[in-house]
Amino acid sequence: KDIGSHIGDWEHMTLYFTGAAEPEAMYVSAHDAGAFYTYNHLTGSFEFKRQETRKGILQRPNFPKTVTTFNDHPVLFAAKGSHGLWTAPGKHRFVKVARLYDINGFGTPWNTWKSVTITYENLKSYGRSLAPTWLSFKGKWGNPKSKCHPLRRIGLNFCEFTDGPTGIPLKEPHFQCGQSYRR
Repeated sequence: KDIGSHIGDWEHMTLYFTGAAEPEAMYVSAHDAGAFYTYNHLTGSFEFKRQETRKGILQRPNFPKTVTTFNDHPVLFAAKGSHGLWTAPGKHRFVKVARLYDINGFGTPWNTWKSVTITYENLKSYGRSLAPTWLSFKGKWGNPKSKCHPLRRIGLNFCEFTDGPTGIPLKEPHFQCGQSYRR
């Protein structure tokens, strides 16, 4: 039986620049967790700094210590049949109970840097935001929670379908402008 399925999500990676041509840091999102990496200018790779769990005590994915680059771009892997974004190929357990895994590998390259949207917080032009209107949506994306375990009231919060994520304006930013991430 599938559990935790949902439509819509915000798996993503964020690069943080401080004015230099090379990034200072990167954040990679995988389900309800994510990892922060700092960029090593000498090796041209990203090095693991710390991870966070946004929701649920059972979420404990393992992120590799190093993320390689190809043509100056980080190499990331989207899970097959899922939406988890990972920093290495393989089988990734992201929930301990029930055992939920993402599987990914070297598939068709997707050169996302060729179609990048750069957003600036509070950027206005002639009284109008330059960002697309869907970026300001504050509701939930996707389906509502349904077909949940009968004992969810006492903590067995397993559902066949889970709520979609909230819109970007309700998300916590991963980086704060002007802050150094090299520590």
